[in-house]
Amino acid sequence: MRAVRASALPRVLGDFLAGLCALARAEVVRSEGLVAALDEALSELGREDFLLALPSLRLAFSYFPPVEREAIARLVLRRHGADDVGARDLLRLEVGVDEVARGLAWEGRVARLAARFGLEDALR
Repeated sequence: MRAVRASALPRVLGDFLAGLCALARAEVVRSEGLVAALDEALSELGREDFLLALPSLRLAFSYFPPVEREAIARLVLRRHGADDVGARDLLRLEVGVDEVARGLAWEGRVARLAARFGLEDALR
């Protein structure tokens, strides 16, 4: 888990995870501790850092077939106290990933503009 925390920089997290998934895919799916460490590392990223890490994160998770991605989603949902029945639904994306990234980038710009005018509480 220390390796995950040490690799939690946005420029290297996805690459670290891609290497880990390529070499030890089964261990990632079975290890609640590893999934928890990855979840924490990803949760601590700010919006800009997440967008920076996103391409390599997508590559990393592409190593997993759908059944294994669903298993990881179930672990993350349980970790957050949510019902894991809808894990498969989380894996369906109705829009393109590029659209999501653009939307998040726009959201970040709007948040910065709102903060500039003292409106950041309105966005929460």
